[in-house]
Amino acid sequence: MEIWEEISQEYSTEIQNLKNMLGEGNVEDYQHYRQVVGSIQGIEWSRQKLLDILKNLNSINEEE
Repeated sequence: MEIWEEISQEYSTEIQNLKNMLGEGNVEDYQHYRQVVGSIQGIEWSRQKLLDILKNLNSINEEE
């Protein structure tokens, strides 16, 4: 497994853990809820940017 796949898998695992926390009602209050949702959004954004960068790098390498 390449390092990028490992990173993406770690992102997915953390997102799932946070979603489970929400689903199980393990947030203390509304502020904590907002923090968890923001964390999920941030991790999703990071994962998507990583994938976009990798796609761009792969397409550049294929052109050469």
